[in-house]
Amino acid sequence: MKHLIVLCLFSTVGCAALSGLRANQNQAPGPEVRDVSSVARSEEEAPRHRVLVLPFLDERLEQSKGVSDVARQTVIRELARTRQFVVVSPEDFPQDPKKFLTEENEYDLAQIAKLASAMGVAAVIEGKVLTIKAKRIGDSLGLIRSTKAQVSTQVRLRIYAGKNGKEILNEVRAADTEAVTTRVAERGEGATSLSDDPELVRTAIRKAFLSAVPSVVRAVEKLSWEGRVAAIAGERVFVNAGRLSGLQVGDVLKVTDEGDDVYDPETGRFIGTAPGRLKGTIEVVSYFGKDGAIAVVHSGSGFQENDRVELY
Repeated sequence: MKHLIVLCLFSTVGCAALSGLRANQNQAPGPEVRDVSSVARSEEEAPRHRVLVLPFLDERLEQSKGVSDVARQTVIRELARTRQFVVVSPEDFPQDPKKFLTEENEYDLAQIAKLASAMGVAAVIEGKVLTIKAKRIGDSLGLIRSTKAQVSTQVRLRIYAGKNGKEILNEVRAADTEAVTTRVAERGEGATSLSDDPELVRTAIRKAFLSAVPSVVRAVEKLSWEGRVAAIAGERVFVNAGRLSGLQVGDVLKVTDEGDDVYDPETGRFIGTAPGRLKGTIEVVSYFGKDGAIAVVHSGSGFQENDRVELY
């Protein structure tokens, strides 16, 4: 993959390979890639899930694209703080996500998740701004008007699991924000013009999506972390996750057949994935590419491409 937005807040320990990567990025514009330290993760941390955060949608098609972009960056920034995720750029998706928009201005997340799973993506995240309402609080007088405004927003987040294309979160959140806005008096000033004030709207939308981030984290945490065997060459096993995903040299991974998804029989909610048949173990000895690991056979045999790997 060409671009991978790595969301880690480690102290950086420079290395020649990553310095070269930064130099190449300076030559060609693209999504930001943040360096990681030579230590892939701390002892308390688990490997990171790959997630695809799609361009956010807006129920008001005429709404400025900047509003939905701010909302998306807010969610990405908060996911970064958890140090649990690697965010795959939409530019790395094999097709333009807009091709999967329906007539109702919704993504076909089941289809997107199916394609994203081949990229090692654990979950696909979609955000949408549903409503923006504003009202003026109190009167404003004079040519230079100082108006107290209240903006109410309603937003939605949906998440589909990459592995099975099933919905694991569909949550609507609302938020109210009050602020003072100063403007030169104009004819017809009212709630409509206030709802178009970009700063007021962005503040309210940030607040609404921020309240939904903990639910996103809990939903994705239910997905068992896993990687896949990408290729096998003799005793070397190439895994589709590496240092950026939090795999550390020396990690022992167990290799299994595909497991079965388990759902609550009463609610139908996804609980987790049952482990498949254990084939053996491999040990991470090096890295390759942007986010791949090289391992050697530790025990067992019969490994095949696309076998599931997870921490032992």
